[in-house]
Amino acid sequence: MRFHKGLVVAMIITLLPGCWDAREIEDRTAVVATAIDTHPEGYEVTVQIPIPMKIVGGGEGGGDGGQEAVEILSGEGSTVSDALDEIQAKSNQDVFFGNNRLILIGEEMAKKGIGQMLDSLRRNPEIRRRQWPVVVKGKAKDTLGVNTKLEQVPMEFILSMLENGIRDGLFVREGLNDLFEDLSNPAKEPVVNYITVVKDDILWSGVAVFRGDRMVGKFDRKVSRAVIHIGYGDMGEPTDASCIKVPGEIVFAPKELKRRVKILEDGEKLRIRVQIDMRGDITERTCQIDLSSDDNLAVLEKSVERVYERRARHTIRRAQAVGSDIFNFGDIIRARHPGRWRAMDWEKEFPDVEVDVNYKVTIRRFGTEAR
Repeated sequence: MRFHKGLVVAMIITLLPGCWDAREIEDRTAVVATAIDTHPEGYEVTVQIPIPMKIVGGGEGGGDGGQEAVEILSGEGSTVSDALDEIQAKSNQDVFFGNNRLILIGEEMAKKGIGQMLDSLRRNPEIRRRQWPVVVKGKAKDTLGVNTKLEQVPMEFILSMLENGIRDGLFVREGLNDLFEDLSNPAKEPVVNYITVVKDDILWSGVAVFRGDRMVGKFDRKVSRAVIHIGYGDMGEPTDASCIKVPGEIVFAPKELKRRVKILEDGEKLRIRVQIDMRGDITERTCQIDLSSDDNLAVLEKSVERVYERRARHTIRRAQAVGSDIFNFGDIIRARHPGRWRAMDWEKEFPDVEVDVNYKVTIRRFGTEAR
């Protein structure tokens, strides 16, 4: 009996696959950032690979940092897979994308359409969805050549900039998984963070606006604040506002934000009402005004409200002009009025829908020097 049990166990063990296809980490070349641009053949893919021995802590001779600490490889092809195969042919180890954290998309590629390119990434089991897509002004591969001084691996600078900005509510929260979902959602259009490279400086310059899988516009930092408020319910950057009563300005920094969206049906027409309640602090002033006065604070609050509402109206007009619902209005209509949604063509109706945005600003702190 024991013999038969042992035979059964031995047979089961032989059927277990084990780790026959495992590959040691030392035999892999880890990519941390991937740039994708257009090319006469179709696609040009460029990757950035850290060199462990050139990084502090990497052993004797380490610690150079910057471009000395990375290797950049490029490949071209009619498909993304062909370009990746060419990159693999230039490496002595298996090129591994499991550690990739950034997908940099050239502006020309974004305007041409990213659907086919993303299809390749979606099918690649090594491409994780918890990473950040970014549209780059000009060629995306040029970003990989920037020699930033604040990080050893240059792409860590962009990654930390994005993650800190998103955490603080300054940038849009659009990861790779969000981009996949938005492109498959008929009620939502994608909006992706947009960066500019000037010599060795990398700047967040606003957002790239998409209609379907094509980039149809770019909103600068000031216009992007309304997108962040209305579409994502985040606080955005501080803003300047006139002191009204006397020459000069204040700088208002939002610290709390609450957003409410109402869909109103008026016969065959829809109206959208957005109410944004915002609380924040005065972080700077260039005017001589008594901040201890409730009347003066009320005037300043109205001044900030007018600035935000004016920008919101401008942003909505620009989004409607390109036919891109980047505010999630369609998704709200589909959730709250499913019957109306099924009967409408939101892509045609969005450019003409009436959208009102009202701000209620409360100044909670104004500094130790009130007068």
